[in-house]
Amino acid sequence: MGYVALYRKYRPNKFNDIVGQENITSILKSQVENLKISHAYIFSGSRGTGKTTAAKVFSRAINCLNPVNGEPCNECSACRSILSGDTTDVVEMDAASNNSVDNIRQIRSEVVYAATSLKYRVYIIDEVHMLTTSAFNALLKTLEEPPDNVVFILATTEQHKIPVTILSRCLRFEFSKISEEKIKERLEYVLKEENTKYEIEALEYISKLADGALRDALSILDRCLSEKEDILTLSKVEEIIGAIDKDILSLLTQNILTHNSIEVLNIIDSITKKGKDLRQLIYELTEEFLNILIKTDNVEESLKMTNIIDELSKLDNEIRMSIKPTILVKAALVRISNSVTLSNVLDGSVSNISDKKIQNIENEIKNIYDKLDSFKNNKANENKEIVNIEKKVVNEKSQNTENVNNIEKELLFKDYELFKKSVVEKGKLKLFSTLAGSNMYINNDNILIITNNDFAYKVLTMDEQKESIASILKEEFSIDKPIKVKLEKKVNENKMEQTFKENNVEYTNLD
Repeated sequence: MGYVALYRKYRPNKFNDIVGQENITSILKSQVENLKISHAYIFSGSRGTGKTTAAKVFSRAINCLNPVNGEPCNECSACRSILSGDTTDVVEMDAASNNSVDNIRQIRSEVVYAATSLKYRVYIIDEVHMLTTSAFNALLKTLEEPPDNVVFILATTEQHKIPVTILSRCLRFEFSKISEEKIKERLEYVLKEENTKYEIEALEYISKLADGALRDALSILDRCLSEKEDILTLSKVEEIIGAIDKDILSLLTQNILTHNSIEVLNIIDSITKKGKDLRQLIYELTEEFLNILIKTDNVEESLKMTNIIDELSKLDNEIRMSIKPTILVKAALVRISNSVTLSNVLDGSVSNISDKKIQNIENEIKNIYDKLDSFKNNKANENKEIVNIEKKVVNEKSQNTENVNNIEKELLFKDYELFKKSVVEKGKLKLFSTLAGSNMYINNDNILIITNNDFAYKVLTMDEQKESIASILKEEFSIDKPIKVKLEKKVNENKMEQTFKENNVEYTNLD
């Protein structure tokens, strides 16, 4: 037999070997053990997360003659016939190329008959969202009146394209992206099996590139091992993948932030001359700005980074369809590097004021932000913060202001930075930008977010944002409490409300 790709060679044969989907595999094993097999399942999730693998294992487990703790033995005649593809009772169908109503009608004509050699006849339909409307309608009839001996497993990367009538008749499982750490562990296992030495940094880089898809990680590894080097190094992986030199990437980032369009164009020219992949460039550039976004605690800077990341994300999709990607990338990065700044806004709105006066206004605004940053960077220790919160409550009660559910018992949420990181990982970049400069407190009754920014307050009080915050707290930190948001101007920020007057023209500083 010829060479077998790594993702096929190391495809798991048991539930316990499936990486990163333990919550799903434990339920499937329990169903096999308790003989509670549903007639239809939907396995949804991004590519390379184990949907088809789980379907194959499940098809053997429910037909296995000697199952062990819900796992297929892979040794009995039923398991061997499925593994070798000798049985007609387990059918795998790609809906991308078999999406017509005639294909589904053929299945309907077969399911009325009993399985020939197995207990269950299993139909694994991959990319089921590609079926036509008439094909879905034909499948619906079978799902409404399913035969006892038939199990459908529908796999899809786009569950939202499946009709609700189909979804409501299936048991649904959402396969999540696999963590970089778990992907790295699997790659280590594969390399040890292949007797190949490696640098751990190389595996970490591949795991990051895979973006939660183990199959993609194994495919990248396959490419890197094709040259038969003595050891798999990070530099070798970067060379094969077409990674951009870190110094060049950093230089490009700085020139975008300083609006140096000419140098941005020169850097892109040098990158393309080296034959680097432009999609890889956009991916790594997005990572650079994402790292800046995570580290910044300034609302204005956060919004700026969020807008740049949004633009780069759109650009990645446009490159795929473009016949001249280099021109597209150049135009987009020049547009991003020339994005409107605060000084541009001032220059356009008060053109009748002298440059010196405008400079004075800008300097005053900068001083205000510097003082604000100084205030944030010199926070007292945790106990002192709690005392300040308690004093604040006493003052609020004396002034008959709103009493927020025993705020004197509130404590700073110690995992707030981890929470904000989770917000970014969930793709909620705009929510993350509004959380910059805010604090979160927690007691037995509720969650309180205190912000000193008017715009951030308006965004955070929206029901959609509160739901996102509550969902992440519940999923990542097992915290399920009502969310309250409070706008609180600090003493040091009162200057931000000052008005600058020159020649009877009034300028109000942006919050």
